[in-house]
Amino acid sequence: MTSLPRYALRLPDGRWAYHLAEPALRLGARTAVYADGDPTQLLVALNNPQGPWVAADHLATKLTAVYQPNPETIGYKLSDPAALSERYPAHLTTEEWNERCDDRDEYWRLYDRVTVDRDPVEHDNEGPFLPLDGGEPPAPDAPQWRANLPVELTQRAEYRHAFPGHIPGLKQHLEDRIKQMPRVQYCFVDYHQTPGIHVTLRVPYDQPRTAFKADTGRRGQPLKSGRTVPVLVTRTLDLPVPAAVYGPNYETALADWERQVAFWLGQVEEATVAACSACDGKGYVPHGALDHSAAPAQ
Repeated sequence: MTSLPRYALRLPDGRWAYHLAEPALRLGARTAVYADGDPTQLLVALNNPQGPWVAADHLATKLTAVYQPNPETIGYKLSDPAALSERYPAHLTTEEWNERCDDRDEYWRLYDRVTVDRDPVEHDNEGPFLPLDGGEPPAPDAPQWRANLPVELTQRAEYRHAFPGHIPGLKQHLEDRIKQMPRVQYCFVDYHQTPGIHVTLRVPYDQPRTAFKADTGRRGQPLKSGRTVPVLVTRTLDLPVPAAVYGPNYETALADWERQVAFWLGQVEEATVAACSACDGKGYVPHGALDHSAAPAQ
């Protein structure tokens, strides 16, 4: 999976602001951030000491955040010497503590936790960072900003493909493609306000079945004449197709678009396979909201 690009804001005072990507696991309090692998090139926090925004005096190639994990508990020490006894020894290991302290408040009152500091942990935020001009980001308690596209992008369309965005119209494109597929009876977008694509198909049995269909007269009455028609199975598919495909640039999004088109068309193609005669068309594995019924062809 392609990661989204990272940016560096060139502030009016000449500094560069960065938004840190926090590690998935909480590593403890952040104690420092330095640039380009050099612990002497320390960055300062913006707005909040533990917040994601930090600033440096230059455009960095890598940021390293240093975290101090919570201390490790190695045992417990009796806090009241007068209570020293066989029941309350001077020291308890963590295993002994766990065996004794269950639902016994006196152990919590009489013992102090003994801890040792853990080694600091580092987490890298790799560049490159794309430069953007701008002021400091708003603090959480300040009025918030909803951005529009910069003028540079609205007037220079040839550069838009290199920036994050989306390709719209995936559902409409698939609707057109699916309607052209064999055995498709209906295809609707967002049918009955259900997001996605609803498809109805008519498929034959693997061992063809037929039924007699009578002709009708002028007044709609059945006649003795008629014809033999194949018996078909009706299947319905509700495909949760998204409205658009997002990506860090057009090339990446287009590759995902093509993968999704092939996947959803494959789902419809699988459903057009002939129904099993032995189980009367009920032996296939449903895909989504898949339903079927048998009826003569119209």
